[in-house]
Amino acid sequence: MLGFSRKNEFEVDGRTVVITGGSDGMGRAAAGLLASRGAHVVVVARTEAKLQATVTELKSKAANMLKQRFHYIVADLTEASECERVIAEINVWNEGSAPDVVWCCAGFCHPGYFIDVPVNIQRQQMDTVYWTAANMAHATLKNWLSPVPPSGQMRTDRRHLIFTCSTLAFVPIAGYGPYSPAKAAIRSLSDTLSQEIEMYNGAYSQRHRNSAPAADVKIHTVFPMGILSPGFDNEQKIKPELTKTLEEADKPQTPEEVAQIAISALERGEYLITTMFVGNVMKSTALGPSPRNSIVGDTLMSWLSNLAFLQVIPDLRNKAFNWGKTNGLPQPPCAE
Repeated sequence: MLGFSRKNEFEVDGRTVVITGGSDGMGRAAAGLLASRGAHVVVVARTEAKLQATVTELKSKAANMLKQRFHYIVADLTEASECERVIAEINVWNEGSAPDVVWCCAGFCHPGYFIDVPVNIQRQQMDTVYWTAANMAHATLKNWLSPVPPSGQMRTDRRHLIFTCSTLAFVPIAGYGPYSPAKAAIRSLSDTLSQEIEMYNGAYSQRHRNSAPAADVKIHTVFPMGILSPGFDNEQKIKPELTKTLEEADKPQTPEEVAQIAISALERGEYLITTMFVGNVMKSTALGPSPRNSIVGDTLMSWLSNLAFLQVIPDLRNKAFNWGKTNGLPQPPCAE
């Protein structure tokens, strides 16, 4: 709780990891790093050609190709039934055992001013950002939390469910109206599940007396800022100029940097994970009732960041106001 643990809380050697959105960007980078640590990896996405290329790459990065296995599944995770199919297929591929780690990385960003982005695209953002994660979490936890009678229980190491969010869930920025609400919803789901899962973990602690899940479970959420990728390049093409001005402090990282920092934080057992100092400040000002990674460190940073944001939020609003004074109304995207 004080942030001084040295034990590896995220050992993946010989364990099965599922990564949605695993054929591109951060998901693909995380898959490669976990393969190099000895994990069996399953990547899930919608484009088969990209998935095939990813599996070929994972094999080249494996710590021990004679022992490790890799697999891909084509699926549209906006459909809950597809997520259930994915988990069922993985259980069969994994010789009857559930995966040990599920990391939700699927989704893309469509920036734009709220009234300029059609409602159908805003619904698509909620589907591809929030519901892909929520659907996968639902299918995963239903599988993991099924009761096992005491007579059939064997010791199973802790399992991990990981969401990928954004620092926009902490501090929204003008021009992300279609996207940031979906990320805020993931953060709220994560906080809810981090509490709810303890009921099942409590039952697991008494598994010698009662039916209980096969393993205890820990929830984590990663909050990157900009990630350099084809998706980021597409985002930049349609992003309002005001938005680019407001997020000048965001220095995009490579997918490999983000994945490495996130995995290191998982190994420390962290719950809410940021990948750069500015992101940590944003998290600290919005912690609210979320569990802390470090009671002392997070509390001190929260005090300091809340003082800083007494200036930051008015500054963001003033910049938006002055932008309108100077440039007038924004042109709709179709007129640009």
